[in-house]
Amino acid sequence: MYRINKFRLKPSKESERILFNLCEASAKLWNKLNYIRRQRLLEGRFSWNEGVAELYNEFKPLLGSTTTQQIIRLNDSAWRSFFALLKRKRQGRLPPHFRKVSPPLYWKNRLLNKRKLMTVIRSDSYRISEVGNRKYLEFRGLKIRMTGEFRWRGKQGRLQILYDDVSRKWYAFQSVSVSRPNTVSTGKKAFVDLGIINIITAWIEGEKQTVAYSGKPLLAEWWYWSNKIIKCQSELKRVNSKNTSKRLRKLYRKRQRRFRHAISTIIHRFVKFCFEKGVSEIIVGDITHIREHNAKSRKINAMIHNFWSFRYIIDRLRITAENFGIKVKLVSERGTSSRCPWCGSTHIRRHKRLFKCLNCGVEAHRDVVGVLNIALLYGEGFNRVLAHPVVLSDYEPVCKRL
Repeated sequence: MYRINKFRLKPSKESERILFNLCEASAKLWNKLNYIRRQRLLEGRFSWNEGVAELYNEFKPLLGSTTTQQIIRLNDSAWRSFFALLKRKRQGRLPPHFRKVSPPLYWKNRLLNKRKLMTVIRSDSYRISEVGNRKYLEFRGLKIRMTGEFRWRGKQGRLQILYDDVSRKWYAFQSVSVSRPNTVSTGKKAFVDLGIINIITAWIEGEKQTVAYSGKPLLAEWWYWSNKIIKCQSELKRVNSKNTSKRLRKLYRKRQRRFRHAISTIIHRFVKFCFEKGVSEIIVGDITHIREHNAKSRKINAMIHNFWSFRYIIDRLRITAENFGIKVKLVSERGTSSRCPWCGSTHIRRHKRLFKCLNCGVEAHRDVVGVLNIALLYGEGFNRVLAHPVVLSDYEPVCKRL
């Protein structure tokens, strides 16, 4: 399986000038080839070879043969993925969250009307050396200081270098092929209900207690940064009549990165907990269509449509579980919150996070009800499980530290 090591590059002024020229030429090559292919697609006579030889001869003196080949091959790969998705669409086999299939995009920031400065280096055309506690990236006669840790070690793949025009920093992303861990084969399952107030509510077979990873601190921080964004947008419109600025882009990025860091931390701790309990499969309630026909108050809409990136949560859960040798399975959770898991009655009452069965009289947390109903549908059921979870929250939002 493939994983990514991320490093920050700290080039000298001369090395940075060379990197700028290299990335500028790489973006030009990608955009020119992409333009030719998009035009031929619109004309209905797409050809893989048209313009390739001419562009290779044009950019070979600027980029070198290996880098020119890598960018062309990367573009080929992007177009093959596009045609594969088109085929799946015609067959009606697209994933539910795919709403539109579009051709590969240009390396360009349309908002700023600037090219995205990036390039690709072949796996055998670079070397990362370690001298004491320092790391250096060596390629094309350059030796650039870099910081970061080798999170993954294995057979190195191609290296992608890009310039972040918001932070004005250089980054390198190294693809690494690593061996797949041994799959846990105990047959034990964990059942998961995803939510906003509790990001993860889970029950593991054989346990008497459900666990919940609270999303309240994360939500509070998301509102903190959202209010800063709103204030910045208001000032921009009032003072400069503009819709964006570098400061605004930094605020958006800060909010996104802090959200994703917190989600990754929560998921890693949950998957590690499952691994320690001997879980071999995590069954997750699929909430793909939850945003459809879901229009409520402004605040609730913001939480559901903007804050809750459930697709990112599911992707992170899949990848992290794969690192531990645990399988992840998405299942339908239709009706799991509208009936009592203890007696099966639909004569219920719900108020905020409380669930009460008017038939058997049990009172439980709504997320626990969802998890246990998933266990009834896709597992062997449950026995003597407490109706309220242990809530775990050790994530301190930045707004409390300021």
